[in-house]
Amino acid sequence: MLNSQDTSPQSAAASGRRASFDRRSSSTRFVSKYWLVGRRKGGRRDDEARNIYVDRYSTAEWVMVIGILVLSVLDMVFTVLHLNAGGTEANPVMAWALEWGGQRAFEIVKLASTFLGLFVLLVHIRFRRVKTLLTFAFAVYASVFVFHLYLIWLRSAAEYVS
Repeated sequence: MLNSQDTSPQSAAASGRRASFDRRSSSTRFVSKYWLVGRRKGGRRDDEARNIYVDRYSTAEWVMVIGILVLSVLDMVFTVLHLNAGGTEANPVMAWALEWGGQRAFEIVKLASTFLGLFVLLVHIRFRRVKTLLTFAFAVYASVFVFHLYLIWLRSAAEYVS
């Protein structure tokens, strides 16, 4: 007969209860100490395919995130070139940052908002609609990049004519 006071691992196994804290009793944290180096790439069970946090991301997810980051930096560089040529900023938030603190504040706000947004999206990549949102952000930045190339072409065509 088992003694109810006995807490040894053998008695816990015999009674069917755990001797220590059950790590599965709480959900996975937003960012764990294993983020980017852990083994979690997805859920272990069939019902854990969505709305879970992971430690590792697929190559396609990294390509999308890095692509958005590169396109955002190119947008910043082309916007500064456009502003130096007499253009204006179309984004009201970025126009405010430009008026408030000049080019340096514009660059800091641009990079900080991009990094923060991408971090939040990457961490939540296995949540509903996040991959769609990431794809949409990539398409928007790609469109902005094409628009910058168009503005550069217009400016060079105008200089060629005059």
